[in-house]
Amino acid sequence: MTRLLIIAFAGLLLATASAHANLENYFDCTMNDGKTRADIVAFKTEYEAAAQAAGLETYNLKVLFPIYADTGRPNSFFWYGSFKDFADMQRVSAWFEPSEWPAKFQEVMSCNSGSLWRVMD
Repeated sequence: MTRLLIIAFAGLLLATASAHANLENYFDCTMNDGKTRADIVAFKTEYEAAAQAAGLETYNLKVLFPIYADTGRPNSFFWYGSFKDFADMQRVSAWFEPSEWPAKFQEVMSCNSGSLWRVMD
């Protein structure tokens, strides 16, 4: 997960975009052994509270559990976050990377790949 965020952050440094771009990142994840959807949702709630306490109210987080997905992994889901712009993404990354959160993520989930998207209206 940490490596994926570093890659996304590197993309941020290389990209140019308008100040009003909406950005979305998706991580293709699997629940670790013994974890349930309830554990993932509880973790999300804890993470959101910490992000808000750090002043990151603009970070929008969702967990997408499949109704049907041909992944071959029964415990798969998407960890989805959206940012109002690159500066917002940078603030979240600057808070996240040196914190205890990367290790906490690895306790509940394993993520195979990540991607960053710009939403165009």
